[in-house]
Amino acid sequence: MHLPDIERIILDIVSSRTPRGWMVIDRNCRVVYANQSVLELWAKKPEDILYKSLPDVLHNGRKKDIAGNYLCPAVETLETGTEFRESEVALPGRAGRSSVWCLANTYLHLDDDGRPGFVTANYVPIEKFKSMEKELSSINLHIIKAFAKAIGARDTNTKRHVENVSALMVGLAEHLHCSAEQTALAYLVGVIHDIGKIGIPEHILNKPGRLTKEEFDIMRRHPLIGAEILQEIDGFATISEVVKHHHERYDGSGYPSGLAGEDIPFLSRMLALCDSYDAMTSNRCYRSPLSVENTLEEIRRCSGTQFDPVVCCSFLSFVSIHKNLSRKYQGAHGHGAGRPAE
Repeated sequence: MHLPDIERIILDIVSSRTPRGWMVIDRNCRVVYANQSVLELWAKKPEDILYKSLPDVLHNGRKKDIAGNYLCPAVETLETGTEFRESEVALPGRAGRSSVWCLANTYLHLDDDGRPGFVTANYVPIEKFKSMEKELSSINLHIIKAFAKAIGARDTNTKRHVENVSALMVGLAEHLHCSAEQTALAYLVGVIHDIGKIGIPEHILNKPGRLTKEEFDIMRRHPLIGAEILQEIDGFATISEVVKHHHERYDGSGYPSGLAGEDIPFLSRMLALCDSYDAMTSNRCYRSPLSVENTLEEIRRCSGTQFDPVVCCSFLSFVSIHKNLSRKYQGAHGHGAGRPAE
């Protein structure tokens, strides 16, 4: 890959206001690009990082710890080809701080001969939620994720759906120039938005056909069940409200409370779009996925009725900028959401 290609990638994915830290390393692990967010994350100046070895900058020259685990996701991607998607990693922090917890994505770019050429990586701090996790007394984030895994064991499509929606929520929050804290919250909401499905009978979750009215009434309980679970966790009141209302509609015809317009929490309005996009572009037990183009047309049609028109406009812009969205986010891997909103 030539330098102009890297410049094009950077221009495509990086804006000066993004809450994410973006960086690019070459095949020799040298940092060839670092945006302002990365510099602020590590309290570095450009001359401290650029054209220097990333292991030298962050880990005193080491690539692995004493157990043989890679210390930096970007270096691991370069040397093993393994890419990361919204992975929680601990990275060295500013002076006086041992580490900063971040969500990390890495993307391997091959040269014209098919060899590793560059790795693009991004990071968004999630310190608030790591601190929250330490303070939770009864149910912590690990147990919440265990709930999500338990749902996945009953509904085989849910795990991929949660991963897709989480990635979409982070991408949309970034596109909206949300703060790093709000972006992390968007990710967490994506992870646990369907936690209430733990209380839905398996024969309804996996029914190969449309639900009856009685079955749909049961399915509609999952936002309330999820909110009730989250209400029991200290500090999760905001998240509980977002989960409770993610099936509300902008025109007030949704459930469970029939909220309309800006009475619906903002993250719930974001989540409604991301959830629906992944559901429509994913395989279902009773239908094939819609194409990205048809899905976007349906979203346009529902702007102002099902979806917040302002958020809808931003989502469509987000998709248009990320031309490879259908490969990165949509459920084209053969999986998708369990039951539809119907």
